[in-house]
Amino acid sequence: MGEHTEPQPRVGVVPGTRTLDDRTRRTYRYLRASIVALALLLSVSLVLEFLRFGEAVERFGSISGYYYSPVRSVFVGALVALGPALIALKGRPGWEDTLLDLAGMLIPVVALVPTPRRQLPGVCLDGSETCISPDLMPAVRNNVTALIIVGLAVLVFAWWNTRRAPDDATRAGVRWAMGTWALFTVVFLVWDEWFFKVAHNAAAIPFFCLIALFAFLTGHRAPGRSVVPVLSPRWYSTIYRAVSALMLVTILVTLLYYGLGWLLGFATWDYTVFLVESVLLVSFVVFWSFQTAENWHSESVEDTSTA
Repeated sequence: MGEHTEPQPRVGVVPGTRTLDDRTRRTYRYLRASIVALALLLSVSLVLEFLRFGEAVERFGSISGYYYSPVRSVFVGALVALGPALIALKGRPGWEDTLLDLAGMLIPVVALVPTPRRQLPGVCLDGSETCISPDLMPAVRNNVTALIIVGLAVLVFAWWNTRRAPDDATRAGVRWAMGTWALFTVVFLVWDEWFFKVAHNAAAIPFFCLIALFAFLTGHRAPGRSVVPVLSPRWYSTIYRAVSALMLVTILVTLLYYGLGWLLGFATWDYTVFLVESVLLVSFVVFWSFQTAENWHSESVEDTSTA
């Protein structure tokens, strides 16, 4: 008989982890790569429309405004697809996974409820200057109703699978998700006109905040990782923290800018939101690109420690 040797651990395996099979590792890789691909798909579609010149081309003050352009199918499809991808991708135990799940819940709302746009006089049924185009409302109502019904089924499934979860963050995440679903549902059923005015931003702003917090947590944990490809763990940590700070500062400064504009009565720049959303979208792509690189080998392990 040959000499017995102990199996060697895979690259990236550290104490407190267990090896996953190759199919699971590839699934994680493809999920991360698909998140980057979907964000790039939206980015390319936006650039193509922005570069399309002609009298019939309308310019919007936000990326979300391009829902009312030929970009609509890509905008809705990419954002709806991001939701299940973020939920399916399991972050390391603790709040990482919870933040991804909550972000995955919110992003379909951003896709299915368009941002109100400035309309011609008499178009908005309530007489306001901005609204969702009335001809789109039956589709939007249908889509939101379907999302609420399926969302409830998903939450019941999540509760059943996590009712005996060992860590508090997982159970708290399900409670937060249920609370978020209940809040959006009640507002939709009771104050539907107000819902359609605020739901897009009420989902988009927390979504980017959640991604920024997720980037911060991964940056905090990155220095403790084992060997990772391309860059050192410290470099990954620096990049994640920088992306997190950029996203959070961008959101806070924007809210402050619009708050001061409302209080002091000065006109805000028409393309402020477009610039802000562009910064956040690029930050999102950069973060997930580095996440894909960092976890290329370590997706062969599952962290069994708790946060």
